[in-house]
Amino acid sequence: MIAALTAHITHEDRRFIAQHLDPAQAALFWQMNVPDQRHALNVAYTALKLAADEHRIDRDLLIRCALLHDVGKVKGDVSTADKIMTVILDKFAPHWARQWGRKGRGGKLANFRHAVYIYYNHAARGAAMLQAIGAGAKMVGIVAGHHEAPAAGEPPELGIIRRADSLN
Repeated sequence: MIAALTAHITHEDRRFIAQHLDPAQAALFWQMNVPDQRHALNVAYTALKLAADEHRIDRDLLIRCALLHDVGKVKGDVSTADKIMTVILDKFAPHWARQWGRKGRGGKLANFRHAVYIYYNHAARGAAMLQAIGAGAKMVGIVAGHHEAPAAGEPPELGIIRRADSLN
């Protein structure tokens, strides 16, 4: 929680983003709130370290997917308090929470249900956003699958994204 409250983006981070994302992808990145942007950058930097000795990794794809893996979390969609309560709810009643979440903002209860919906559906939402800007199928699939269990035949970049995400 403290990391979210103190998150910031440096000049070097901005250069890194500009170097690796095209304008449409960068626009999606900048739609996230600063804590989610910081998290995505941390995932990208960690993913690069994890892939250092891997020869079969497309590093450009890895970086783009790491930076964009949470673009389904759009700034203003979820309050910090709702995000915290959602994480707690997921810890104690994940099955119930997944069913209870609903898309659509409104009053306090509707906003909280929307936060729960975003928590569980941001990967699919982000994948749809990427598909809408013409991102490749491999990138869309990696973003869509970053919270799913590993499966045979999936791209090796996806496994690295999952590990880097769990470390950050």
